[in-house]
Amino acid sequence: MRELYRRTFSQVHSSTVIRWEDMEAMRPSKKRGAPKGLLTLAAVIALLAALSAAAVAADLFGLRDLLLGKEKVTMLDPETGERVENSVDTISLAGYQNSPENQANAEWQSFLETYDDGGALEAIGNGPTGLEDDPDYQRFSLYSVYTREMVEKLKEITEKYDLDVHQEMDIIDHDELCRRIGGGFLAEEHGKYWAYLYDDGTFQFDGDAYVDGYGKVDYQLRRTVKGVFDEVTLNITDVSQYDQWQYKTACGETVLLAMGPGKALVLGDFPECFIAVNVLAGTSLDDPDWPGAMTRENLEALADGIDFTVLKDVQKPMMTGDTEVEPAYTEDDFYNATGMQETFAQSFYCAFYKAVEEDRREDVADMIAWPRVLASETGETLIMTAEEFLPYYDDIFTPGLWDAMSQNQYTQDRADLFYHDGSVAGAGGAVWFTLVEDGRAGIITLQNPEGASLRYGGGMGRNVAGTYVDTQGTDEVYSCLELYDRGDGTYDATISLYRLTTLNGMAALRYDRSDGILYFTSDDQLVEAVIGFSGDTSTPDAAAITITYSEFDGLEAGDTFHFPDGEK
Repeated sequence: MRELYRRTFSQVHSSTVIRWEDMEAMRPSKKRGAPKGLLTLAAVIALLAALSAAAVAADLFGLRDLLLGKEKVTMLDPETGERVENSVDTISLAGYQNSPENQANAEWQSFLETYDDGGALEAIGNGPTGLEDDPDYQRFSLYSVYTREMVEKLKEITEKYDLDVHQEMDIIDHDELCRRIGGGFLAEEHGKYWAYLYDDGTFQFDGDAYVDGYGKVDYQLRRTVKGVFDEVTLNITDVSQYDQWQYKTACGETVLLAMGPGKALVLGDFPECFIAVNVLAGTSLDDPDWPGAMTRENLEALADGIDFTVLKDVQKPMMTGDTEVEPAYTEDDFYNATGMQETFAQSFYCAFYKAVEEDRREDVADMIAWPRVLASETGETLIMTAEEFLPYYDDIFTPGLWDAMSQNQYTQDRADLFYHDGSVAGAGGAVWFTLVEDGRAGIITLQNPEGASLRYGGGMGRNVAGTYVDTQGTDEVYSCLELYDRGDGTYDATISLYRLTTLNGMAALRYDRSDGILYFTSDDQLVEAVIGFSGDTSTPDAAAITITYSEFDGLEAGDTFHFPDGEK
């Protein structure tokens, strides 16, 4: 039996456009690339519990009161293929605009925006800064500083606003996190994964939850302690697109909920801390009635699964200095969970890391499992092959992604890897890979802080029945894909390929995957293929097929056929 792909963890995650602008470093190191936004973390802060509904409607102490200003980001226009520069709204995780935490962060971001290091960052790369013996540099080792000017500026800002700084960080599992902060805070339906914890009680982890009426949704939760300088920011695109309301959760605490395109937020402001949950789902970018869109009730149900009474009381945790912890698993555990030996996973991931570092683009693209969908603020682009991906390479492999990769790379030959649901993650969760056919490993998800991701095909949660054609720009139909819904999650499929053949068979989602890609097998068992879809609405607007196995003369594994027009 030919295995196409092993079970894939769509990881952090959901079938919406996911932007890991929220990835902060799991392990401190020097940065490569522009310093602005390197420690961006998806999260937002909350409304005071005592605010009235009228105050929320007026956006008093809502998202606008967290704004740091506009940030310019470069994106790919899906219609023209050209790079365009857009201004987006950026908010702070450090507090409201009149708080010392917010003001300090705003001043630091303003400095980074205009700071010219004179080529210092490029010169040092991942090498020593020359400041290792400087007490001030050591004090700010968990922040994005690498030159004398940056050290002095951060020292000036923290003294001006009388703020402490993070001094230690431990990477721990969820049970240990609960022990150190004073108790469990997640309902049973929430996934409980690894976290990183600072000495002042600030922490963050990535999680997921099954929400009745919606399904699995992924999120990041961060608690930021007040009185401490924190440099994280979030690109929320356009603050005016968010619907905001107060909600009293099941634990009795009132939080601010906000719903925007592709993103939702659960925000709590308490005397000792800010709590922010960045939910990686929201309304559709184009169609509010899209089946993948969250509702108010869905978001409220998610918030009910978090016990804010535990989170709001901050106690200084015990620290052990485990910033480079040994994996909490044995070699057998790793193999049983992923089908890979841990040494094999390390070898594959570090080879991928090295290829990215050396800018060997063709090699990098060949290590990715195709097809994938490139998702960004401007929409989705279905990419079927490594060759098709190369023009989009810089949209994924940005300074922010490189920063996330380099920060948890212990050496050239070993990285901080963890596994979940059959797949393996590096770069703190920005890169995921699994076994694909013939026992090879393949990258299945890439997420960068600048707002783009490369992940599974679209179509999850949609009925993709219909006819997709290739007219080659004429009035004639040259090739055609027809899918007929059987009503059980499978489709009768007919693939008519111009001057080649017509294939009849069955296409279905894999029982062990939730990635929206259909797997096709012809009735005569001679041809196998994967079918991917693109489009943001309930009706996908394009499809593409890649042959993965063929005994048919004229078709070879790797052959790709595009059907850009949907006739539903």
